[in-house]
Amino acid sequence: MVHKRFFRSGISIGVRTKLVLSTATILIVACLLLGWLFFKQQVRSATESLVQSGTLLAQHLAGMGRVSILAGDTHRLDELAQEILAASPVAYVTILSPNGDILTGYGKDDWQQQFSASAAGRRQFSVTKLVSPSGADKTEPIVSGIWLSSSGPVLRPSIDFSPSDLLNLLTGYELPIFYDLLIQVPRHSHTSHWDPSLTLTLEERPGSSEVTRKLTSPSPSLVEIGLSTSDLQQNLRRLLWQAVLITVNTLIGGICITVLLARRMTIPLQALTAAATKLGTGETTPTIAIQSRDEIGILTEVFNSMALRLQTREYELRELAQTLEERVNVRTQELEAVNAKLQELDRRKSIFVSTASHELRTPLTSMKVHLANLRDGIDGAVTPDQRGSLLRVEANLSRLRILIEELLDLSQIELGQTTLRLEPVALGSVIAKTVEDLHPFTSERSVTIVISLPTDLPLVSADPDKLRQILLNLLHNAVKFSPMNTVVDLDVTRLSTDNILISVRDVGPGIAPDDVDKVFQPFYRAPTTHNKTKGTGLGLAIAKLLVELHQSRLAVATEPGRGSCFYFTLQIMTPVRLAHAEPIVAREASSVTRMS
Repeated sequence: MVHKRFFRSGISIGVRTKLVLSTATILIVACLLLGWLFFKQQVRSATESLVQSGTLLAQHLAGMGRVSILAGDTHRLDELAQEILAASPVAYVTILSPNGDILTGYGKDDWQQQFSASAAGRRQFSVTKLVSPSGADKTEPIVSGIWLSSSGPVLRPSIDFSPSDLLNLLTGYELPIFYDLLIQVPRHSHTSHWDPSLTLTLEERPGSSEVTRKLTSPSPSLVEIGLSTSDLQQNLRRLLWQAVLITVNTLIGGICITVLLARRMTIPLQALTAAATKLGTGETTPTIAIQSRDEIGILTEVFNSMALRLQTREYELRELAQTLEERVNVRTQELEAVNAKLQELDRRKSIFVSTASHELRTPLTSMKVHLANLRDGIDGAVTPDQRGSLLRVEANLSRLRILIEELLDLSQIELGQTTLRLEPVALGSVIAKTVEDLHPFTSERSVTIVISLPTDLPLVSADPDKLRQILLNLLHNAVKFSPMNTVVDLDVTRLSTDNILISVRDVGPGIAPDDVDKVFQPFYRAPTTHNKTKGTGLGLAIAKLLVELHQSRLAVATEPGRGSCFYFTLQIMTPVRLAHAEPIVAREASSVTRMS
């Protein structure tokens, strides 16, 4: 739920926004890069054009004023300078003699103030201190950038416009930037031979006059022209705004196209997301319309197919669950009815067994008394054969009486008619009396019962009669399954201050693992039990129920071929238990039957 709220909180960026931002970034970078390259090329071209125009003017002035310079005709030089200064981009013009004196010089506006007279009466120009020829015999002009500030001209490091200059141009501010061109006056005429067709050319024959000697002087004169960049700046400003408008229009158009494409892509995705959310919550989702045949259209088609299959399966599962629940309820009711019938039958069985046992006990007792009188000859003399028959009948009556008593005990426990009266019991005395009662049976089987008791054996909390019956059943079972001339161990161990462990161990055939949980069921006989082994299969069942009445558990540790060990615990009698001792009634037949 936290992730869902975070997703819907708007912190994350959607696909449409990402696509628009990435496209806008690419467009901005591309437009700026292309615009800068285009603008830089235009600036270079305009600058070269302006410099080339100024170079032509400077060369024209140098060529036209060459003879006047040599002849010292300052009037002609002034006329030539005025003609050059009349050109629109020219800001100032000056001609320097070989010794650095200004032969003539004029300037427009603020540049006229840059000409001054020195104390010696010689004219000076402030730019000549900043720009000087780098060597002799230079035919190409020396181009320098000049910044005309309020304090005078300042030499710029380059003639190119810096980014800050371009930003000022974009805001409409005109910069006082000028290009200074310094060119040498040629030493020789462009024509070395006499040409009759050039009638306006001054006749000069090489080596014929003094003028020729002056032309070959080592220090030539210089012509310096300053060009204003006002027109260039206006063109650059117009180019800048055009580049900005093109960039903005391109960006707006690209973003609009991107938004349309992103909308075309994200609307189906949003519909898929909403449908998937409904599908995840179990709601029925309508079929999404397929608007294109691209990857998104294929995805929509696959989602529609998946949603249809999921909804069909969910409907089937709901029907199956509803049907299954109904069938489970019907089956549960049937089982409850069958269980009630079984409990009733079990209760009736227990009642029948109890009633039959009571009814059979009296005639059996009477029959035993009469058999004893016949055997002893009270009712007349009997032959030895008759006495043997009477003994066999008496033995079978004893077996029948034991069976009836065991059935009666089992039915009383199952019906909850057995009451357990706990009292302090000397365990040693009960064990001794039980072993003594089994002496005829152990003598017949030639089995010895070895008793191990601790020296400080305390009193235990138990019903003495029920405890004796438990021990009698366990010892009888152990002796019955032990081979002749073997030993049955009865060990009593004190586990703690509250419990005592009683175990009966034999060396009989043992019990198979599959039969361990079945030996405590009534009338159960293991498949490995020998046919000659007598018994009803009730002894262990009765012992188990009586041990559970003592709030304990009868368990067995066995291994096929190595005998069995049945054990349970009893609580040590304390004054507290003695003060709170109350009769314990056996549980109802249904619960006891399930436990067995």
